[in-house]
Amino acid sequence: MPDEESGASESDSLLGRGHQKVKRFWDGFIDFAFQGNILQIAFGLILAAAFTDLVKSFVSDILMPPVSIILPLNKNMEEKFAVLRAGPNFNSSTGYNTLHQAQDDGAVVMAYG
Repeated sequence: MPDEESGASESDSLLGRGHQKVKRFWDGFIDFAFQGNILQIAFGLILAAAFTDLVKSFVSDILMPPVSIILPLNKNMEEKFAVLRAGPNFNSSTGYNTLHQAQDDGAVVMAYG
């Protein structure tokens, strides 16, 4: 019977120590999460995501249309690309008409539009 009691107290102490470690970890995480710096970083990330969408929309909708009119471009500016290495089905007389066509053929392209 003494062996059973020592086994039970050993498991109780292991469970108790594990519970204490988890509680300390959780309390430390809560203290860390509610510090002012973490909330400022989260707010900054939210603003950065909104600002990224704003800048992307400004460039594509406001800035690029006049640039494509001022510069003598025959295509839509978004479709401008340079072929760095042609794909296996490349025809040197016609080339690629669209960026999507070049990418589908496996060509290495630099899309600058």
